[in-house]
Amino acid sequence: MTRFHILLFLSLIISVLSNGCGNQSQNTEVQNFETKEDSFNRKPERLIFTKHGKCRMNCRSIDSLEVDEILKKGHINYVKSDTSSNNPCRKKYALEGTTRDNQLVRIIFSPCNDTQTVVTVIDMDTDWDCDCK
Repeated sequence: MTRFHILLFLSLIISVLSNGCGNQSQNTEVQNFETKEDSFNRKPERLIFTKHGKCRMNCRSIDSLEVDEILKKGHINYVKSDTSSNNPCRKKYALEGTTRDNQLVRIIFSPCNDTQTVVTVIDMDTDWDCDCK
């Protein structure tokens, strides 16, 4: 074997070993994500709608059954969520999913004790003309 072949072989081994280590840390991140996902209350005793949330639902033709469906089955988008507060009642979770009439929506929920408050509702495909304050 020439030096070139030996160096190529060693490069290949280092590449394989470093990819293996990368996969382990990636699995850890996925595991942490699932742990956070499991802590979100998808079956609150009460669902509260803010005035702004109701207005956005109305102008975007999204009803409370669709909100409930996203609450139960939607995926949490942690990039659009604000979970940094130490006060659990100040956290906001952005849940995304498709409603029964095929609207791709993001709904911002704010949990507190055994309730979930609907803060706002966003149609991710259509920019509706709403006059909500």
